[in-house]
Amino acid sequence: MSRVTAKTRSNSKLPELVNLFLSRPLVTVPLGAKLLKVTPKAVDLMLAQLGGALPRELTGRTRYRAWGIV
Repeated sequence: MSRVTAKTRSNSKLPELVNLFLSRPLVTVPLGAKLLKVTPKAVDLMLAQLGGALPRELTGRTRYRAWGIV
């Protein structure tokens, strides 16, 4: 994940999202939006930007998804 964040702009919230994944066992879109002070759609786009470095989805659902590092 750190390789993906190295290529981002200086004002990007993507490194903060990665730190959020490392600091909490479970991260949801609303939680990420609240803590990063962005919209839920922005969190979805940041997750898509991570691509192959995306943490594992723990819920297996399309709604109320949650990710974590296992």
